[in-house]
Amino acid sequence: MIIICYFLIASIVFFVWFKSFLNDTATSKKDVISWIALVIGPLMWPVVLPLSLLQITSKKPVAPAKCDREG
Repeated sequence: MIIICYFLIASIVFFVWFKSFLNDTATSKKDVISWIALVIGPLMWPVVLPLSLLQITSKKPVAPAKCDREG
């Protein structure tokens, strides 16, 4: 079930990026690196997202800095 959700979301991300890529007039459609990034990006998000969430949740909350006011 989780794998199906990952691939479903990855395909949605791919199609959104693909539409944006085709609408972008500044990027050459013949640039191989752009096509590689377009394909690899959605495939890598299932790895990057859980690692990012793990990193965010494992950090200790930062205490606000104390400021001495002269009055």
